[in-house]
Amino acid sequence: ILRLCVAILVCFYMFAGRIKHLAMPIIFLSSLLGAMLLESIFSTTLKSFLYGTSCVIKEALIFSLPIVIFSLVYSAVARLGLNALKFVLIIIPLVCCSNFLNTNLSYLSSLLFVNMGLITIGEHQNSVSELLPMFTCSLPKIISNDIALLLGFTVGFASVLLKKEKLSNKISAVLEAITGHFFKWLVPIMPLFIIGTAIKLQHDGILRVILTKYLAVFGFFVISAYGVLCLQYILLAGLNLKKFVNSIKNVLPAVITGFGSMSSAAALPLSIKAAENNVLYDKDSARMIVPATVNIHLVGDCFFIPMVALTMMFSFGLEMPSIYNYSIFALYFVLAKFAVAAIPGGGILVMLPILQTYLGFNDAMLGLITAIYILFDPVITACNILGNGAMAMIFDRIVNKVRRNY
Repeated sequence: ILRLCVAILVCFYMFAGRIKHLAMPIIFLSSLLGAMLLESIFSTTLKSFLYGTSCVIKEALIFSLPIVIFSLVYSAVARLGLNALKFVLIIIPLVCCSNFLNTNLSYLSSLLFVNMGLITIGEHQNSVSELLPMFTCSLPKIISNDIALLLGFTVGFASVLLKKEKLSNKISAVLEAITGHFFKWLVPIMPLFIIGTAIKLQHDGILRVILTKYLAVFGFFVISAYGVLCLQYILLAGLNLKKFVNSIKNVLPAVITGFGSMSSAAALPLSIKAAENNVLYDKDSARMIVPATVNIHLVGDCFFIPMVALTMMFSFGLEMPSIYNYSIFALYFVLAKFAVAAIPGGGILVMLPILQTYLGFNDAMLGLITAIYILFDPVITACNILGNGAMAMIFDRIVNKVRRNY
């Protein structure tokens, strides 16, 4: 059986490069499954080495996040402000309200799911032995993520208000080059991070819970998140079934591309085309809103991450957050969306410090939610793209109403 599994994984890697739209999911999924299937035949020394490598990668990611956050936020704000300053006051509050509302809907859905009794309290606490990393590293934290986020907003808006277009373009180009190189090197090493994390979870007896308990969470996510989006499309179609089907048909190519590439950015051209076909009044607004919100309006993340996080807190025996505490978490969660990169796994990487600070996640929980997110990232990305299509239609109607009134 092990030889057959290894042969299948080798075939996955061989054909991943030939199937461009499915390459990333195949590589990530085969890394996760390979670690699960082969963990039992690995020596403790090898497992400790792989887990140590994963810890070092995670430490490097967390160390680099403030720079990445500042770069992404500054570039997004500067680009949006320079090209469409009059729409900034509409786009940003609209995106924030949508993300905040969806994050709170996820909270209500999580409470309902937990009350259904599908997750048991403390089921993760009975690990027989804990795998320790062979080596670790501790990098200094020069600046916190929230400060980097605020600096990105402040400097970005300052460059817009001062009308330093050439200077801001040069700064944006440099910052985008830095983040581009960062993610260029990040994607190839992500399988190592996944393998080390999966081996740790499998060794500690936690990974099996993903396949037993968290599949139910995933099903609940699909029902709730996609249900809310379908309701939005139906209402935007004026309860007209034909228009609703046509809108979904227009955005479906982008959704499929996002599912295969695990990246909203990869599906951006198709998303713009779908938005142009679905808007009623101004195609130029569609060409602006989709690129501007591809990194910051993430319906799938707003549902999936809090839902899994709250369910995980319950399963680890932690106290569920009150409405007040969750509202604080939701606020930082929404703000951090401005620093998410539309790449495989990008949605969860920026959220790890927030989960640790405001929900009390430990290293095991951070590793588990990362593995779960990457496993289901194709469906989450498809949900994000579907939500961006709805946002373009909503934005088009709001802008048209504003123009008519003024």
